[in-house]
Amino acid sequence: MMKGLIAGAALTMAALPAGAAAQEGEKFDCAVSAVAADTKASIGAAMAGGGDDALREALFKQLATITEDCVTKHGIAEAQKSDYLEYSLARISREWLIGDIAKLNLSSAIVDKALDFGPAGANPDLSSDMSEDQIMKIVQAYIASGVDIEKVDGTTWEKVGAYAAATSIYWNKRKQLPF
Repeated sequence: MMKGLIAGAALTMAALPAGAAAQEGEKFDCAVSAVAADTKASIGAAMAGGGDDALREALFKQLATITEDCVTKHGIAEAQKSDYLEYSLARISREWLIGDIAKLNLSSAIVDKALDFGPAGANPDLSSDMSEDQIMKIVQAYIASGVDIEKVDGTTWEKVGAYAAATSIYWNKRKQLPF
């Protein structure tokens, strides 16, 4: 997954003039880079169901303030502000979940392949719920990769589902942003 993401980013950057590519990266990275590592972990955990409503609300307000600063700094259109916030939230959550799922000996790349996520992928919209077919694609992909799914607990499956949802939002919002 990471090789594919890096290759896709490299291809995109190669197609742009050097100044535009650097500016594009800064816009996409601005909010994510401005959030402290411990806050990223808290956001990731919150998106995976951890914490309470008050904690989540405080984290989202903090991220909204940071993204507002980035919107101003980079001249992002008002109409794109919501997409930019959702992209940043999804990216932070996704990146944290990749690491957390890896600690549980599962690969997020299996989910990416099963649901066709990526720069040129179908990137199904999972902003509401996953279908039974999508869930089964993930389960079957893990089985095919040698995972004994009987040993995977409910909390881990919730993180895999949160990863799939965050990845869906990440790719779909990224495509909606005009930079």
